[in-house]
Amino acid sequence: MVYIVILVYILILLLLFLIKPSIMFDANGNIKTYNSKSLITLDIMYPFIALLSYYFILVIKIILIS
Repeated sequence: MVYIVILVYILILLLLFLIKPSIMFDANGNIKTYNSKSLITLDIMYPFIALLSYYFILVIKIILIS
């Protein structure tokens, strides 16, 4: 289960780096920092994405077992 969570986490991060949403990246494609008037930076999103990927896999596992 841990390997699946890590795989989902990496896939979500790869998707974010490919899409480069303007709320997390500047016009040049660089990662915004917290002091550049951006509340949602990747530094803040890393643990949130990790928790969401774990929760997502846990819910899927519970649904499939039941």
